[in-house]
Amino acid sequence: MNRLLMNILILIALVFLGSAGCASKSIPQKTVAKEESLNLNDDFSKYRPKVDVVQNKTGSQDEILIQNEAIESPFDLDDRLQAITDSMVARNDTIRMIDGFTILVYSGNNEIEAGRVRNRLFDIVPELETRFSYKLPTYFVKVGQFYQQIEAQPLYKKIRGYYPTSSIVPEKFKIKP
Repeated sequence: MNRLLMNILILIALVFLGSAGCASKSIPQKTVAKEESLNLNDDFSKYRPKVDVVQNKTGSQDEILIQNEAIESPFDLDDRLQAITDSMVARNDTIRMIDGFTILVYSGNNEIEAGRVRNRLFDIVPELETRFSYKLPTYFVKVGQFYQQIEAQPLYKKIRGYYPTSSIVPEKFKIKP
């Protein structure tokens, strides 16, 4: 009897929870009365700071114009700043390469195939220079010079239609003097 009573109570609880879950949800909504509507014509002048305007006498005889003079300072940085600037210029003159990105279209051991890819790229993108290089034992065909990887995306999508194995790779480019 005890078990039957427990099963009935569980069944009633399940029916109650099931019916409570099926009830429609109510979303509280705020209604704005017509009297409470926003008035955009409020006067905010009481919140603005007050500024007294001083009238300037122009053209009077009592005014004397004083020329500004350079201020002498014991903390003059001209010589040290010039030395730092000169060292930066000298260091920058030694930099001959810049980091960037290029599109690697072909890399492999077949020189003839690399030549074919290069000639085909002349037809696909005639406005860009195609670079053909050899580093033992691999031939590389690259196209484009870009500072950012995102700049290479439109050309990469165009070339990928012809060569699905192409990729954007980091590269160092020579700086032209």
